[in-house]
Amino acid sequence: MSDFETFQEQLKRCRRENNKGYSLPFVSYWEDSIFKQELFSIFNKQWVGLGRSDRLLETGEYEAFELYGKALFLIRDKENALRLFANTCRHRGAKLLENSGQCQAISCPFHGWTYALNGNLIAAKFIDDESDFDICDYPLHEYRLEQYCGFLFAHFGNNPLKLVNQLGDFKDLHQPWNFKDLVTTRRRTFEVGCNWKAFLDVFNEYYHLNSVHPSSIGNLYLDPETADITAGCYASQFGRTSGTGALLESQQVNALPEMVGLGESWRQGTRYSWIFPNMTFAAGQEALWIYEANPIDAQRCQVRQSICFPRSTTLLNDFPEKSQAYYQRLDDAMAEDVVALENQQQGLKNSPPFQGRFCPLMEANVSSFSLWYADQMLMC
Repeated sequence: MSDFETFQEQLKRCRRENNKGYSLPFVSYWEDSIFKQELFSIFNKQWVGLGRSDRLLETGEYEAFELYGKALFLIRDKENALRLFANTCRHRGAKLLENSGQCQAISCPFHGWTYALNGNLIAAKFIDDESDFDICDYPLHEYRLEQYCGFLFAHFGNNPLKLVNQLGDFKDLHQPWNFKDLVTTRRRTFEVGCNWKAFLDVFNEYYHLNSVHPSSIGNLYLDPETADITAGCYASQFGRTSGTGALLESQQVNALPEMVGLGESWRQGTRYSWIFPNMTFAAGQEALWIYEANPIDAQRCQVRQSICFPRSTTLLNDFPEKSQAYYQRLDDAMAEDVVALENQQQGLKNSPPFQGRFCPLMEANVSSFSLWYADQMLMC
């Protein structure tokens, strides 16, 4: 049997029921040819998460970044809409914007072609007088962008499924947290030396907590509840905590007020959800923290981290001080995760054609993703 046939057979095993669940083939975490297939079969065909939508609040504010090998920028136009464009001039392809900032128009640093905030070309010096040149034919290339429940999603392919259909009953399941009204108070971007799936795996499983986080957060988490049955391309699992999972064990005294409107049961723990393929978050009693994991190559990913609170919480006098404890929890726990993830990646690299097994309760979201991933990769 060829390597490709072995990979296909292993993916088919991932479709079994959770109590017989196999992990993704180890090769899917390091092989370049599989990574290229993922870009085509997953990232070019699904709505992908871009984090929270409550950013770039002023007209002309922009953020330039690279995603899946594409140079992009996000900008807020004069009609207060967020738009996503290729960061590529229509003249000869120069990169238009760097990093983040604010502008009244988008001007190419190479030859000066200038675009309005809605992407329309408004000036092309010397060329716009040519008789066969129509300035309306050269707008920036725009990608589909939608907001849903306070999150931002982009689509880079053709004929996308409606976002609301891709997410199914997501809004109903997460309604108690009122995501749309939360405020992002800190964003951070960093690189991790592991496959993008491995990063998302570890955020969504309980199995590693005592080993990787023995004195930081591991003792806060009780055994999770059985995973929710979801109707959509996402997985979710709730688990009770002794205190809040959004703070270190040593800093529970810094807990901020619980969100208004949460039922009694939801105030006792944290819901971990994974919106396939690339965005995951934890919805706790008083905060929401989100990660986007986007592949750089087969063995590296860029991670964007955000944390949100109710607006009323951010207006409290002690919020600037107490919020620092929440940021420290994210940073300390992430530092521990990164050590484990980069060690895992070294073990996975060039590994034999192995395939692991899941603990159904402790790795429920990861198992659900593996089934979804196998479906996408076997369809091509």
